[in-house]
Amino acid sequence: MLLVYICLVVIARFVYFPLHFVDGKIGTLTIEFSTTLSDMISLIPFFFLFDRYDGWLINIIGNIAMFIPVGIVWPICFRKLDSIKKTVFAGIFFIIFIELSQLLCTERHTDIDDVILNTSGVLIGACILFAIRKSRNDVP
Repeated sequence: MLLVYICLVVIARFVYFPLHFVDGKIGTLTIEFSTTLSDMISLIPFFFLFDRYDGWLINIIGNIAMFIPVGIVWPICFRKLDSIKKTVFAGIFFIIFIELSQLLCTERHTDIDDVILNTSGVLIGACILFAIRKSRNDVP
């Protein structure tokens, strides 16, 4: 279970505490309700992915890599996640929770691209774990 908690803490760190500098210090979470929802939500896949970020490649790799451990660790710790499909669905629900919780944060943006990329990370992690499990069962 410690690995699950580590996954949660690392994800929370990157999701809720931006890595950009504000007045020479790393920015922190700001909760505010003055921004309209239409400015905070992007539901068109890959519309802003390449234009909004200078470091779009790092964004893509980071969003995928951040959730690979979820696809590996969760099935190890939670016995009901006994297939890739169940693991990915659990991951999607967790990712949607994260994206919706970002609606409370003015500096964060809820984006369908994040859901797609994060889910890809969970899928990759689950495929790695279940391939390892299958190869161990096939070896005499």
